[in-house]
Amino acid sequence: MEKKLDKLDVLEQKVNNFEKEINKVWTNIQDQNKKIEERFMVVEEKAESSDFNLGLTNDKLITMQRENNALKDDIVYLQSQSMRNNLVFANIDESPSGVLENTEQKLREFLEQNMKIAKEQVERMAFERVHRMGNKIPGRTRNIVAKFTLFKERELVRKQWKTLDKTKYYVHEQFPKEIIAKRRELVPKMKEAKRNGHNAWISYDTLYVNGKAQRDERS
Repeated sequence: MEKKLDKLDVLEQKVNNFEKEINKVWTNIQDQNKKIEERFMVVEEKAESSDFNLGLTNDKLITMQRENNALKDDIVYLQSQSMRNNLVFANIDESPSGVLENTEQKLREFLEQNMKIAKEQVERMAFERVHRMGNKIPGRTRNIVAKFTLFKERELVRKQWKTLDKTKYYVHEQFPKEIIAKRRELVPKMKEAKRNGHNAWISYDTLYVNGKAQRDERS
């Protein structure tokens, strides 16, 4: 068992190194995306000129738009990879304004008391960061986002979600806003499949029914 854990630690280190490389690639892609958008604007301005060949302009615009969309998809994917160790916790009571809150300690207490994770395991867990999301709004409780150092510990916590059933609390993975929008569109289809007796779930931005990915008919 210790050897397997050591191998898992080595694998987690490789994943962390990979994430660092992803962040570098992400930065480069964002720079390329900005340049393409600038080129796109220049081409649009030229298209307004009567001296510019309209047919050629349309071809270039279509090509550049496709490139731009592809880059945006890459950026969204890289964002999701940078969030792979994150979990979002909702409705954990927040300290009043003016009171300093130890968010990480509050989360550890929640994991132990509400998610029924052994105290020893909770104490061993390592976080890169634990913080409230967004600006404080009177009368509202901000979600807590936790970035786990180890993916296996994130998974251990995520799989305890059923302990929060029938409570005001819930926990979910963190995704870029584009992926969240796609997942919301798939929820009604997932519920319908379940009502029809199928085994259905959503993974990333894809609906699976009885183990088979359900692709968008328009794609």
